Amino acid sequence: MSKRLWWILGIVVAFVLVVAAAGSYYAFHFKDRALPGASVAGQSVSGLSGEEIVDDTHSRFADAAITIVIGEERTTAKLSELGYVLDAEETTAQVLAPNTSIVSRFSAAFSPRNIDPVYSVDEKQEETYIENLIEKYGEAKKDASVELSDGGNSFVVTPAVVGREIEGDTLKQTARAAALALKPATVELSLSEVQPEVSTQAAQQAADDANTVVGLDISITDGIDTHTPTEVEKASWVNISADKAEIDKDKVTAWVEAAALASNVEPTPGVRNVNSRGDVVSTVSEGGIGWKAKNAKEVADEVIHAMENREAYYGDFDYDKITSEQWNDRLIADGAENLAYQAAPGEKWIDIDLSNYTVSAYEGSTIVRGPVSMVPGAPVTPTVTGVYKTYLQFPTQTMRGLNADGSRYETPDVPWATYFHEGYALHGAYWRDSFGYGGEAGSHGCINMPVDEAEWFYDFAGIGTTVASHY
Repeated sequence: MSKRLWWILGIVVAFVLVVAAAGSYYAFHFKDRALPGASVAGQSVSGLSGEEIVDDTHSRFADAAITIVIGEERTTAKLSELGYVLDAEETTAQVLAPNTSIVSRFSAAFSPRNIDPVYSVDEKQEETYIENLIEKYGEAKKDASVELSDGGNSFVVTPAVVGREIEGDTLKQTARAAALALKPATVELSLSEVQPEVSTQAAQQAADDANTVVGLDISITDGIDTHTPTEVEKASWVNISADKAEIDKDKVTAWVEAAALASNVEPTPGVRNVNSRGDVVSTVSEGGIGWKAKNAKEVADEVIHAMENREAYYGDFDYDKITSEQWNDRLIADGAENLAYQAAPGEKWIDIDLSNYTVSAYEGSTIVRGPVSMVPGAPVTPTVTGVYKTYLQFPTQTMRGLNADGSRYETPDVPWATYFHEGYALHGAYWRDSFGYGGEAGSHGCINMPVDEAEWFYDFAGIGTTVASHY
């Protein structure tokens, strides 16, 4: 072989060795570094390690603030303040993805790659930032509203407010572009007028309609009483919808049913006196009749219909009659069935016999004092008859009143007065020498008794003792 050929062969071998060495160096050097032609958001990161790419991306993200111009006002918002979160690790992973094999390392060198930053957005935080901008630089719109007055008996209007709002979508678009480019950006935002959905006029129309409902006359009679809702109650029956008042049917029905229930009368059991053997001796009182409203639902429907037509309503409850088949039996003392008052065993009571001019004290059917002679009322001022309860006592008092002819009388220091009905009492009569008669010499209606006997009956009776006055 000639020297020339050896020289050419030596050059080829040297070139191959250099290329091989260079390839080895390239493959080793870019094993864990960004390959030539690699960039993030348009900026080269070639040759940077993964840690360096993370730091660089974070730095660029932090600098990519948004300058917001609103009229003459300027403010700056970092992407993080708008809810943006950079995933620098994932971004770096995408940059280094071709480094997984020697073949891909070599092929990537001839294919430049630009990686978009990987990020996420907290849309709630972004909206909150925009709302704060509106609150600071603009004015939120407010719908007109209808509320109850402080007294709860009428409706009043809170006027609508026209809003001045920022176009939030423009800011969002600018922020997203800045996040992709990892560069600062400026956005001009204008305040635009925003009309409320509910106008003051519409709200006033609804309030006027509601107040018309409150002013309607509504009354229901049960034949004795009239049931009328208050303005506060009628106001509570109104729901505001759109530009008119709607009647809450359930509340109206509940009120009518409550009024009907309040007007019902429960039947009462009768009362019978029975002796110790259980025999019915007498009827003290027949059972009371009850009444139950039977058309509450119909009346409620009529009230609702009238109110929906903004008309007054005057109605009536109809009733079913209810009788009681029950009896309350009252045990009386044996032997009391023939007395003026059929007392329970041991019950204290006082018998005033106007025919015999006597007063007697009983416990059950047993007489414990008397008969004591007395003087009842004169024919022109007779003593009342009936069964009563003692309700007032005075050891002594001055009695005043009118004579039958209209003149006044006054008797001082009347002792041991026990009142059993209005101005009628048993009391001592120190001005009388004898008792046991009536006629023109009778009293003004009280039972005149000897002073010592009046004292005994005063102590015996107390308050609440039964007194039976009869002929």
